[in-house]
Amino acid sequence: MLKFAVLGEVRAWRGEAELELGSRQQRAVLAVLLLRGGRSATVDELIDGVWGENPTTSAVGALRNHILQLRRVLEPDRAPGEPARVLVGLGGGYALRLPAGRVDIEQVDELLDTLRADPEPDPDTARGILDTALSHWNGTPLAGLPGPFAEHRRAHLTDRRLALLEQRGELDLRRGNYGQVIAELTALCAQHPLRERPRGLLMTALNHSGRQAEALAVYADTRRELVEQLGIEPGSDLVELHRRILAGELAAPREAVAPERQRAVQRVAQLPADVVDFTGRAEVVELIADRLTADGPGVPVCAIGGMGGIGKSALAVHVAHRVRGRFPDGQLHVDLHGFAVDRAGGGATAPDTLGDFLRALGVPEGELAASAAERAAQFRSRLDGKRVLVVLDNARSVDQITPLIPGTSGSAVLVTSRSALPELPGTTAVRLEVLTEAEARRLLAGIAGAARIEAEPEAVAAVLDACGGLPLAVRIVGARLAARPAWTVHSVAERLRDTAGRLSVLRTGELAVAVAFRISYDQLDAAHARAFRMLAVPEVDEIRTEGAAAMLGIDAARAEQVCEELVDLNLLETTAPGRYTYHDLLRLFARELPSTGSADPPLTALRRLLDFYLATMKNVVAVCNPGTRLPEHLRPTMSAGLRFADEYAAQVWLAGERHNLVSLYRQCAEVGGPVLAPAADIAWATAELIDGGANCLEVARALEELLDAALRTGDRSVECRVRVALGALFAYSLGALRQGRDHQRIALSLDRGTISDARLTAFAAQLLASSTRCGSETAAPLAHSARAIRLARRVGDRAVECACLVHEAKTLSDAGDFAAARERAVLAQRMAVELGNRSLEVMATHELGVTLVYQGRTAEGVRVCEGAVALGRVGGNELRLGWALSRLAHVLLMAGRARDAEPVVHEAIQVLTRAIGPLIRARVMVLQGLIESAQGKAQQAEDCFGAAAQAFESMQDPHLTHERLDAELEAPIMVLLHDHLAALRARRVIAAS
Repeated sequence: MLKFAVLGEVRAWRGEAELELGSRQQRAVLAVLLLRGGRSATVDELIDGVWGENPTTSAVGALRNHILQLRRVLEPDRAPGEPARVLVGLGGGYALRLPAGRVDIEQVDELLDTLRADPEPDPDTARGILDTALSHWNGTPLAGLPGPFAEHRRAHLTDRRLALLEQRGELDLRRGNYGQVIAELTALCAQHPLRERPRGLLMTALNHSGRQAEALAVYADTRRELVEQLGIEPGSDLVELHRRILAGELAAPREAVAPERQRAVQRVAQLPADVVDFTGRAEVVELIADRLTADGPGVPVCAIGGMGGIGKSALAVHVAHRVRGRFPDGQLHVDLHGFAVDRAGGGATAPDTLGDFLRALGVPEGELAASAAERAAQFRSRLDGKRVLVVLDNARSVDQITPLIPGTSGSAVLVTSRSALPELPGTTAVRLEVLTEAEARRLLAGIAGAARIEAEPEAVAAVLDACGGLPLAVRIVGARLAARPAWTVHSVAERLRDTAGRLSVLRTGELAVAVAFRISYDQLDAAHARAFRMLAVPEVDEIRTEGAAAMLGIDAARAEQVCEELVDLNLLETTAPGRYTYHDLLRLFARELPSTGSADPPLTALRRLLDFYLATMKNVVAVCNPGTRLPEHLRPTMSAGLRFADEYAAQVWLAGERHNLVSLYRQCAEVGGPVLAPAADIAWATAELIDGGANCLEVARALEELLDAALRTGDRSVECRVRVALGALFAYSLGALRQGRDHQRIALSLDRGTISDARLTAFAAQLLASSTRCGSETAAPLAHSARAIRLARRVGDRAVECACLVHEAKTLSDAGDFAAARERAVLAQRMAVELGNRSLEVMATHELGVTLVYQGRTAEGVRVCEGAVALGRVGGNELRLGWALSRLAHVLLMAGRARDAEPVVHEAIQVLTRAIGPLIRARVMVLQGLIESAQGKAQQAEDCFGAAAQAFESMQDPHLTHERLDAELEAPIMVLLHDHLAALRARRVIAAS
């Protein structure tokens, strides 16, 4: 049975075997015929569609040749002279004769016809139909095809997908799934900034979620984009929606779900794509599927074991797709990298994996617990009463798995591992054997083509014998044959015989995969072989095109070409355009390869990648913190790094690279030597952004490993830089002020008097000025600030000086010296404007507003703080925006406008939860409690105080509860907080006894 795809690359299958469709031009001819729904296309229409208005003189001949080749592919069994049955000649042209539903776009049309046929469809059913329809898109429609027909239909099919996404978003709005629809529409608006419909849906979803200010900000962004790029105003529908939101006339639909349901479990679908040509294992598939879906007490756990390359992961994904309909609340998937013994950190840890799972399930960064046990409890609570399938690939031990098993029935777990896991209780263990000869032959035929396999039975037997029944080895041989139609199977068999002892190695298990990989590797020229080896050296989850270019010493265009060619050869995988990754076994294979005379030592790639990251971080710091001299004090770099148009673009890049930085820190700690210094500089540069972002706990752990390496080698320069970075993370992101201050003080003691040390010490003193601030105690923070300013002036860094003035304004304001505080804030604001530093301007502005209110100039102070929030919304720094919102809520409370302060403080907590750890969020929760209390909402206030006290207690720092607030309310709140802390400590003592 033939089937075709046009919603991505043009592809075709006979049964489960993919067909080789030839050149791009030949695929373009096929695409014209596929998209005519069985109607014929004349020769002129085909030439116009593929070659355009000015075809070459050989176009007609080329078209006939393409038709001939396509007939051979689509009808391989047609005898010479027999009339065509599939690609037929008709009326001076050609047409495809296919049963309905054989092309993916036809399947989409059938699904949508089903949806349109029901005037009032069930919302969940409708959502499922739209999900299925959208799943048919696998990239850009008609990707890579030439000609005006493909260009026109590509735009049309892309618009259809956008319309379906908008329809799904509209349906989710009616269902009340605001959290999910906001995330999806935000991404859609970023990809299509001039399309008004998704902007309107996003504004509606934000408004219904109580985020009116953000909804209005979306309108402002939309209007600016339209005016700047097209010179037009938004349409009438968007203008009317904006008016209704401003007037408070837009109410949530009746069928909207309650907020507590919105926060329940965010549906996830993390399964990789199913293996199209999966072969054999029928009895095993049935066994595992039945076990995973069996009703009964407890959580079903299935563990698939076997040697490397035997197909455990492919089987797990195949079975997971087969049973996914029985798990409507979603599917989680993770590669635990358990067998990658050379991987820095020894594979994925339970806390890291739990953190990723919880984020996928909708838990904000600021609410993630710190320890593995607490995260496991959060995970079990999140899945209570839900039906979720958890797939844990490449597990090493029971310790990796146990925290990831849900606690209640309904969900199920599927594990793959190279070793048996007998100590995992209640597990159905399945050990995979090698493929039978018949299964291996079917797999090879499905990939390389049945006709070629049937033509050379003896050579096929020799190849399969060499592959030892390993699916991965068979798959690689088949892929080489499919990509090279001129090769015979006999030629592959001869290649396997060339190396002495290769067949015996092929049968030894672990090295069997390496031998299979060698078939592909031996085809590479020197440049591609070098790239394959070098790109495998850094321990990163993904390699971007620019990073690959830096490692290989070539330009980005050539690097992308090399990587794409390695993808074509199945030696590299692509996760998204411009992003590449290795399978763990391929990475190990690449690292064990000899350099074959290359001048590049093994660590060259790592050092070049670190150089690229450091150069890019210099550019991030420069655009996010104008006026800083930090880049001058970091190590010189060969690379220019990536450059960014604005702060938002820089922040987006950094957020996407945090996982890679964690891996690089750990690898550098393990390698030591010359890679420690650039890693430490990257950490220092990242710390100066004062934005822990996501994964701050994981970053801190990696930096502690880097610090241990510096201490082992006695490198005081690296130690000082890493301590400063750790101090910033502990103080600002993790709420561990005491640890943060300890690191900063040690860093200060390591100052050797150099200019670079002066710049680093200035930042350390700036951090201490903030972290030692405590109510009326001003001596220590002001002394640290004075030292930081003195050092900053020595190195000419006005950004550090400006930040210290902001800290001094806050310190003096807390101590009641409002005139001096205002003086510092005005000076800082003026300096920030001169520097063009929006982040510092936001901070200086809201501190000025607070001091004005304390001085009795309430209305003016509120206006100033509102201006700070407006400034904060323009940049991409959520932490600065969160601070500005909290200060606005504070001054509104002091102005007696508690009701106005309530939505502002709610937004502040939401923003800070996304941006940073628990310390600042807990302080703002105290403020929220005061605002609730001022409105007579005693229980809500009590809940806020209790949550804040619990957060403070976990930080184990008594200074955290001291925050200058309205004088009339400060005493009661302190009593309440200390009561909660006392209760928490009492419970801990009882538990310990």
